[in-house]
Amino acid sequence: MKQPLLGLAALLMVIIISLGIISLFEETTFSTWVAFLFMCCVPAQIVFALVWHCSIPAAASRMAQPARGITLTVLTALIGMAAAVLTYHLVGKGHGITPMLLMYTILTVVVTFWFAVLWHCWPVTLFSNNPLVIGASVLLVAYFGAYAVYAIFFDFSFLEGAPVYFPDADPGGMFMAWIPMSFAVTTVAMILTLVLFDFWPVAGISNSSIKVLAASAVVIVLGAVVYYVGVHVAGMDRVRYLSLVPVSYIFGIFLPLSLMQGTLFAQLKQPLKGLALAVFCAVAAIILQQLYLLLGPIVSGPLVAGPEGHYQEELWLASALLGLTFPVLVVVTDYFGFWPLKK
Repeated sequence: MKQPLLGLAALLMVIIISLGIISLFEETTFSTWVAFLFMCCVPAQIVFALVWHCSIPAAASRMAQPARGITLTVLTALIGMAAAVLTYHLVGKGHGITPMLLMYTILTVVVTFWFAVLWHCWPVTLFSNNPLVIGASVLLVAYFGAYAVYAIFFDFSFLEGAPVYFPDADPGGMFMAWIPMSFAVTTVAMILTLVLFDFWPVAGISNSSIKVLAASAVVIVLGAVVYYVGVHVAGMDRVRYLSLVPVSYIFGIFLPLSLMQGTLFAQLKQPLKGLALAVFCAVAAIILQQLYLLLGPIVSGPLVAGPEGHYQEELWLASALLGLTFPVLVVVTDYFGFWPLKK
C-alpha cells in the first residue's frame, strides 16, 4: 500500500483504536486518569521517534515487526509511568488528577516540542552528539523547563472553593491558568506550521544560535497574533478556543506530516508548499474535529459544552485528539512503521 492511501488507511486504524480505548472508560475517568497517563508518555515518544528515529535501543531497532513496535511501546510506557508517579506526587501533591496536574502535564509536551522540534535540542547539541545525552536532555528540559514556566505564569486561584482546588498545588503564577495554557498550545501549532514550511524563512540562517532565536521570535509573534484574533477579536472563550482552534489544527497537521510522511504537495516549492499544506491541515482539522464531536457522545455519553457543563465537551475533545489519539498515532506510524498496512 502506498501514499496517500496508506496514510488514510492508517488514520482510520488510529481513530478506531483510539475511540475503542476511549469507549472502555467513563467520560470523567477518560478525561482525567486515562488522558494523564497517555500524555505522560508523549515526551518519551518524541525522544524515541523524533530524536532517536526509533534507532535506540539498537537491539529493538534490529527487530522485525511487530516485535520492534511492541518493545518500543513497552519502553515508552515504563518511562511514562515513572514520569506519572513523580509528577503526581511532586507537582500534583497527591491530590488526584486535578486541573493543576493536567495543565502541567500538557506543558511538558509543549516544552518538549519547543526543545526537540523548534530548537533541535540546542544548545545541548553544541557540546555533545551522543544520542543518549541528547535524548536525556530532552526529558530533563521537558519536566524541569515546564515546571519553571508553570511556576512563573500559572495561577489557579480562580478555582478557589471548588473541590478540585488545593492551595499547596497552586503555583500562584502571574496569570489565570487558562491564559498561558491556551497561548502555550497555540505556540505548538505555530512550531508545526514552521515545519510545514520547512522552517522558511529562517532555514537559511547558518548560525544555530541565531536561527533558534529567530525561529522562537517567529513562533511567539505568530502565536500571539492567532491567540489575539481568536480570543479578543473573535471573542471566543479561551477553553473553547484552545480545543477548537490550536488543538484541532495541531491534530490536522499530523495527517500530512506523520500519516502521509511528507509526500503531500511534494512538487511545490516553499513558501507555496507550506501555504498549501497549512490550508490542507486547517480543512482536515475541521473535518476530524467534527467527526470526533459527532462520535464523542456515542463512545462517552452526552457531553455538555461551555462553562455550563464545566467545558466537558471541550476537554473531552482536547483529550481525545492530542491526549490519546496522538500517542496512538506515534505508535502506529513510528514504532510499528505502519505495520501491518505496510510490510
